[in-house]
Amino acid sequence: MRTGVWLVGARGSVATTSIVGALALRSGLTAPIGCVTELPQVRGPALPSFSDLVFGGHDPVLTPLAKRAEALAAAGVVPGRLVAALADDLAVVEDDIRPAPSGGTPAERVARVVADLADFRRRHDLD
Repeated sequence: MRTGVWLVGARGSVATTSIVGALALRSGLTAPIGCVTELPQVRGPALPSFSDLVFGGHDPVLTPLAKRAEALAAAGVVPGRLVAALADDLAVVEDDIRPAPSGGTPAERVARVVADLADFRRRHDLD
């Protein structure tokens, strides 16, 4: 069940931390300690696994995701070893982060968001 996770503010602190954490779990670099979805009473076939998640999003900031993750590592928010180990995975996610729509009418901005989401779903064959 390939599932898209589209984050508004994809290079922000919360989104970047979430992406690094999910990628680390998927790669087996960390254990799912504290992940409620991994508890036996919650885990079920309706929930996608970490390996099924595909990340993308919108952000007005152009700082690359890997640089943002490095800054969070320097601040002690995420382990630096994870950021280094996940450099290739972070680059893949970076390719799916689009500039936040600006300019034009509200309807035109919404149309750009819808087009970005549809393209993301199509390119990754998401469920």
